[in-house]
Order: sequence, then structure tokens, then C-alpha cells
Amino acid sequence: MRNVLSGKQEAAAGTTVMGQWRQALRTMRQGNRDHALMGYLFILPALALYLTFSGYPLIRGLLIAFSDYRYLIPDHQPFNGVANFVEMAGDPLFWESFVRSLYYTVIYTPLNIGLGLLIAVLISKVLRPFEAAVYRVIAYLPVVLPIAVALLLWRQLLHPQFGYLNYFLSEWVGIENPPAWLADPDWVIPTLAVAAVWKQVGQNILLFLVGLYNINNELYEAAAIDSANGWAQFSQITLPLLKPTFTVILVLAAGIIGTAEESLIMFGRTSAGPENAAMLVGRYAYDIAFYLGDMRWGYAAAMNLTMGVISMLMAGVIFKLLRSERAD
Repeated sequence: MRNVLSGKQEAAAGTTVMGQWRQALRTMRQGNRDHALMGYLFILPALALYLTFSGYPLIRGLLIAFSDYRYLIPDHQPFNGVANFVEMAGDPLFWESFVRSLYYTVIYTPLNIGLGLLIAVLISKVLRPFEAAVYRVIAYLPVVLPIAVALLLWRQLLHPQFGYLNYFLSEWVGIENPPAWLADPDWVIPTLAVAAVWKQVGQNILLFLVGLYNINNELYEAAAIDSANGWAQFSQITLPLLKPTFTVILVLAAGIIGTAEESLIMFGRTSAGPENAAMLVGRYAYDIAFYLGDMRWGYAAAMNLTMGVISMLMAGVIFKLLRSERAD
């Protein structure tokens, strides 16, 4: 009889324990739901701002690219399929501006990466923390400046008569006829690229510094013991370990092919430089949308969509090359 009672008591105790476990599990799940709901409430304002100022314009621009949207004609937004892209393929001005944008990208990208890496390596060699912090702040200051201020500063420096650069070249270097940086069509694109690099290189410097500071110094010490010189350490240790940083920088620079700010600020809205030398794709799309004719937003959106697709393809190629290198 006692054995039967003890068995019933144990079963009842087991049932009680299982009930407690179930109750605890329900409480935990309810707590997780409450925490998840609280998390969604916290990100809701940021999500709303993103959808309002990024998500909706992106979808709206995608729809406009497949329509003959003309801003100055009321209620004129007919769907025209791929007609904008067909017209773009036969537009000589588009192809001229596209070639200039490629030329601009070819100058901007290597200069931006090479100069950023060089300055980052020099700053990383500074041993005193305060001095290194000062150099980092100085390198990043142009990024903080509004782009209009930075480019207008460069326009004054490059003035053919009163600019400091030509004065330095003529009075100190001895060049009798310095280049007319913004008046000579051959110099317009390189000048815009250099000014843009000066404005943006500070961001790359900080990204490279993050990668350099994360490299273990023991690797360099071991290489020095093996009699590896400075270039060997840089090429065999630093560059391979900075591949993720290179990937980020190259992906961020992929969108530079559609830039328009430099041309607009340097030459204003009514001019694209001598012989339209500063007419990049982004500038051409801007003129089509806001300045020429009846403001063909549809055609301009098709151009920008094309540049966006090209930037995505460039980013995909970068990731593909990095993945293949890692596999090797």
C-alpha cells in the first residue's frame, strides 16, 4: 500500500514539475515576444524615415524610368516601356558623357585608394597617440566640409589669374604658362577628379587605419626576424590582410560613375565647362530633368537607373574577385 502511495506521489510530483517547466517556457516565450515588440518599436522611427526618404524615392524612380514623365506637362506620365532606354542607346550626348564619366572614374578611383592607403600607412607609423589623433582629425576635415564649400575653395585656388596654385607654379616653380585648369578641356576632368579625391580621401584613410590597426604586430616582428625588408612586409602582410578594406572602399566608390555635384558646383547650372568637357552622365541627367526642354524626368530616371545597374555590376565583380582569391 505504501509503495502504491509513494508511486502516486512521485507521479504527482513529476506532473507538478512538468507543469512548472511549461509555465516557465510560456513565460520565457512571452518575455521574448515582449522584447521583440520593444525592439521593433525602437527601430520603427528609423524604418519609417528610411522608407519615406529612401525606399519610396527608389521605387518611384524605378517606375518613372519606364514612363515618358515630363514635369512641365500636367498629368503626363504615360508608360512607355523601354523606349527611354532605346532612345538613350541612340543618344550621342549620352555616350559622350558616359565616356567622360568612365575617364573620371579611372582617374578618381586609383588616386583615391592609393593616396588614402599612403597617408594611412604614414599615420599608422606615428607612435604617439595624441599626434596620431591630430593627424587623423586633419585628414578627415575635408570630409566634414560641405561639398559646395570644398569645391568652391578649389575653384578659387585654380583661378587662372588670382589662384594660388598658378601663382605658385609660375613664381616658385618657374612655369611660365601654367595650365588653365578649368578653361582647358583637356584638364577639366582630371581637375574635377583631384578636387573630389581631396574631399573624400579622408574617409578611406580612416577605413585603412582601422584595417592597419587590426593587424597583429607579431607578424611584422616574425617577418623582420626572417630578414624581410619594409616592402616585403607591406606586400606580403599588409596588402593581403587589407583585402576586406579594399573591398569596402571599392564598393563605395562604384557609384562615382554617376556623379554630378562637381560639374554643377564648379561651372554652375548654365555651363558644363569649355566644350562641355564637364558634362558627365550625372550632370547630363540633371540637365535633362531640371533645366532643358519640358524637364523629362522619365528619360533622366532611365539614365540614373542605368548608372545604378552599372555600379551594382561593378560591386558584384569586386565581390566575385575577392571570393575567388579567398578560394585560392
